[in-house]
Amino acid sequence: MSSISKVMEIYDIIVLAGQSNAEGYGVGEVSEEYEKDEHVLWLNDRAAAHFEKDENGNDFLSLNYPAETEISIADEPTGAQGKTGKLALSFAECYVKSGLLKPNRKLLIVNAAVGGTGFARNEWGVGNVLYKRLCYLTDTALGENENNKIVAFLWHQGECDSVENAQYSREERYQTHKRNLTAMFGDFLQKYSARCLERKLPMIAGGFCDEWYRKNKTQSDAVLQAIRETMESFGGAFVETQGLLSNNQKTGNGDDIHFCRESLHILGKRYFEAFKAMQKGKSNESI
Repeated sequence: MSSISKVMEIYDIIVLAGQSNAEGYGVGEVSEEYEKDEHVLWLNDRAAAHFEKDENGNDFLSLNYPAETEISIADEPTGAQGKTGKLALSFAECYVKSGLLKPNRKLLIVNAAVGGTGFARNEWGVGNVLYKRLCYLTDTALGENENNKIVAFLWHQGECDSVENAQYSREERYQTHKRNLTAMFGDFLQKYSARCLERKLPMIAGGFCDEWYRKNKTQSDAVLQAIRETMESFGGAFVETQGLLSNNQKTGNGDDIHFCRESLHILGKRYFEAFKAMQKGKSNESI
């Protein structure tokens, strides 16, 4: 199962899900490097996700799931353009430095995000492959120790559905996305509320990369409205992303949809600030 020692560790669990900005495609220089911490771990699987074409030439996600899982010390991977930023690592760093992680526990990030995915392609809805994989990974994390608790759900998604559903009216895009999100988050809470800290699960989502959003405002506004309202209905939080640079703005590589590495570091901190604010108030009244 794991590359970490088989000592029965106790974990605070962060669930990370959505598409590429959750997965983390950000590149470029940063003002402060992420420092690897043995108390912050990834739970990954070996399910190789890739897109294939159906008989009509449409993309569909192929995923060899369920697959073997492993736990390893979390870090930013290095690719062709250097290190790749992860908002979840910035969030985790803040969580540890704030003193929320107790001495006898570690922080385990369930890494369930997959780039280029959405509800419109039947990937994240209840019963769809990525949602079932998310639950499988969550079950795996919880199964490591009966004292493990889910402490946060970090979601970043919606660009795919903004594009895929662009042919529909604004009201149809809004209603469809809100219905899909409500069903998914509702099902997740029903399944896992008993294993959440104090039976409450802070759910946090965020806005799109500003450069891409300005070019795609017409089709994406309805999706953003649905995300904001769904977060509110579940006692969650929506994080604004104005002022955060894209990869293109940072490096000139032409990628305007993904936050750059520095922006992902900042976005993770904004997610944590929202998390802290929720701890002072209330969340998930529906649980």
